[in-house]
Amino acid sequence: MSPKSVIISDYVNSVKGCALKYGINPQNIVLEITERDTVKNISLLEKFVSNLKFEGFRFAIDDFGSGYNSFLYLKYLPVDFIKIDGEFSRGIVKGGIMDRTVIMGLVTIARELKIKTIAEYIESAEIMESVKGLGVDFAQGFYIGRPSGDLPKC
Repeated sequence: MSPKSVIISDYVNSVKGCALKYGINPQNIVLEITERDTVKNISLLEKFVSNLKFEGFRFAIDDFGSGYNSFLYLKYLPVDFIKIDGEFSRGIVKGGIMDRTVIMGLVTIARELKIKTIAEYIESAEIMESVKGLGVDFAQGFYIGRPSGDLPKC
């Protein structure tokens, strides 16, 4: 979801309604906040996330590390996951010391904050083993599985 969706007045009720309609436990739903989008009002986003967290929904920050708001989000939003931007995952197998160091740093920060990490763009066994060796909790990418469009729409 885009942080801009928080300005839609009935969005929280819409999300809750979808979960209820399809009988999905909110704890099984992770809403992704796209880190690349800018947030004009962090307190509005904080309230939005807190309201849905209270209902049991979980949150991830997508493309973490790609923009200027990464650590601001961690400071103010009670997120459950950070999805490490795939550019870092891809770079790690090219011998990128910067990419390796960034991933190690994010894993350390996330552990301290009790937040799980997800490495994006896992496209090969080599990338998978590299991020696994750095302590990343979960992986996402074509090596793991292709996306599916078989889910019902709300």
